[in-house]
Amino acid sequence: MKLLVFDVEGTLFRAHVRLPGTVIDSTVWQGLAHRLGDEAVKEEVATHARWTAKGYKNYIEWMRDTIEIHLRHGLTRNNFYEVIDAAEYNPGVQQCFAELDRSRYEPVLISGGFRELAARAQRDLRIIHSFTACEYLFGEDGHLQGFNLLPCDFMGKIDFIQLMLREYGLSDDDWVFVGDGLNDVPIASKAPFSIGYRAHEQLCNVVTHVVDDFRDISKLLA
Repeated sequence: MKLLVFDVEGTLFRAHVRLPGTVIDSTVWQGLAHRLGDEAVKEEVATHARWTAKGYKNYIEWMRDTIEIHLRHGLTRNNFYEVIDAAEYNPGVQQCFAELDRSRYEPVLISGGFRELAARAQRDLRIIHSFTACEYLFGEDGHLQGFNLLPCDFMGKIDFIQLMLREYGLSDDDWVFVGDGLNDVPIASKAPFSIGYRAHEQLCNVVTHVVDDFRDISKLLA
């Protein structure tokens, strides 16, 4: 058996929001800023500029800055779940998981995004393991009150893979990675076998295969 490790935003779910002045597509982070209004959008774009200028020490620091935007602009549970519930699967995702041989592959989700979006995929696609960077905690009044953060992006993704390999008694060669974005380059570079789905140019340079149709992933795993 091998671990079959998937990114979430852009890989399982469509990433179709790109705010002016940003260089990546997003499912939730930028979608939340868009829902909160023009001022929130300006502040979100500023965090991207700061990231590009290497103004953050790490991904958690960027998340904390972005969460402050959500707090300032009064993000509510309803706002949040409207964005989560509106996320659409990429074509072929559900078919691929329906055909997946679970005796050969144990799917695992690892995302720099939200726990709540990964939980949707877990319910729909019968996945029992996920590691995500952010989980939101809402108060009784429906407003954002707290959050849980994990270093689960860029190089941090690899640490969670090592944890799962150890738990399953697997070797360092017993896993496959599927992702789409620039932030997936570190984990794809370490994977013994990797697939880029509609992949960022830099990711294309390090993965084993590139596909434009999610259903082709099933063929590569056969």
